[in-house]
Amino acid sequence: MTRVRRKRLSLSLRLQPYEGDPMAEVVDYLNSLPKDEVNRKVADILVAALLPYARYHSGKYTQEQLRFACWEAQDSLNKHGSNMRLALGVEQPQFVLQNQVMPQSGVMVNPNPPTHHNSATNQPDTEADAPDSKRPTTLIPGQVSSLDLNTIFGVD
Repeated sequence: MTRVRRKRLSLSLRLQPYEGDPMAEVVDYLNSLPKDEVNRKVADILVAALLPYARYHSGKYTQEQLRFACWEAQDSLNKHGSNMRLALGVEQPQFVLQNQVMPQSGVMVNPNPPTHHNSATNQPDTEADAPDSKRPTTLIPGQVSSLDLNTIFGVD
């Protein structure tokens, strides 16, 4: 039986972040790993984060195929986040709905819902007192922080 040789593609990438940048921390971490593990980790992350974009850009896929690629990428990234939290011993973030959800028929709703609490401190949220003081800015350059989103969508 003859083997079909597939063409190999190559990506050469040189990252040279400035010391103290978040990317510098990542580069230090990757440089501490064996070469084959670095290649595997980077390949997994790139496929999870960018495969739907690559497929869209190629123009060879239907909208349904792109939808499935996005769902699979999201699932992969969610699993990565869960595995990362488990490995580092970090709890799952808890989100509180700001708007009251409409009840289903026959379900009683408390007309005085409990006040919303900050899960990190278990103290009432005092965002009304100082809305910008407790919100962190993003550590990832080029990404939007929660403060930037407030200027776009307004504060609750």
